[in-house]
Amino acid sequence: MSKHRILTLHGFCDSAQRRHDQMRSLIRSMKNIEFVFINSPFLFHNYEFLKTSNETTCAEIQEKNEATIDINEPRYQWISYKPDYPISRYNYDTIEQSIAYVVKYINENGPFDGLLGFSQGGIVCATMVIQKAFNQSENNSQLRLSCPILPDSIKYVILVGCPFIGDKTIQPLLETNRSRISLPTLHVSGSADSLVSTEMSKSLSKYFNPSQFHTHKGGHYCPSDSEFRKKLQDFIESATHP
Repeated sequence: MSKHRILTLHGFCDSAQRRHDQMRSLIRSMKNIEFVFINSPFLFHNYEFLKTSNETTCAEIQEKNEATIDINEPRYQWISYKPDYPISRYNYDTIEQSIAYVVKYINENGPFDGLLGFSQGGIVCATMVIQKAFNQSENNSQLRLSCPILPDSIKYVILVGCPFIGDKTIQPLLETNRSRISLPTLHVSGSADSLVSTEMSKSLSKYFNPSQFHTHKGGHYCPSDSEFRKKLQDFIESATHP
C-alpha cells in the first residue's frame, strides 16, 4: 500500500526543519504518511509593530509554545505584514507569490495527496482552497487572484492553529465562496493556544464544507497524541474514500 504524501507548510518566524522537529513524534507514528516539509521563499523580518495586548510579539508567543531552538537558525514567513494595518486586518502582500511557489513545488515534486498548513502556512493553504473554489465558479469578478490554481491531485487540507483570514482582498473571496468550498478540510486547534484561539480557528472552519474540527489540550503546535492520530487517519480515509 502506497503512502499518502502530505506537503507541510510552516508558520510565521518558522522553518521546515522546525516543523519537522516539532512533528517528529507524529511522523514516527503515522507510518502510512510521508510528510514533506518546505521553506517559504521569504526570510523572516522582525516586525516590532506586531504586538499583542500584553505587548508580547507574536513570534515570542510562538517560541513559548515550542521547545528551545537554535536562535541562529534561519526563519521564514509566507506573508509580509504592513504596519498600517491593525493586527486583526493584516495585508497579505506576498500571498500570491507564496501560492505560486507552493503550486510550482507541487507540480515539480508531486504528486501530493494533501496539504498541512501550520499557523501562517495554514492561511496560505486555506487561500489556495478558496481561490480554487472561486475559479471553478461562474463568477468572473475582479476579485480573482493572479496566481496558479491548486492542482487536482490535492484531495484534502489540514489546517493547524490557523487564524481567521483578515486580508481585505481575500475576505471577499471567502464570503463569496461560502457554499462552494468543497475540498475536505480538517481544522486543528489547541485549547491552550495563546496565539490563535479555538474561536478564531472555528470562525474560519465554518466557511468550509465538508470540514471537521479537532481540539487538543495543548498550545500552538501540531499534536501527536493517539486521539489526534486516529482523527487524522479517519479524516484522510473519509476524504480519499467518500
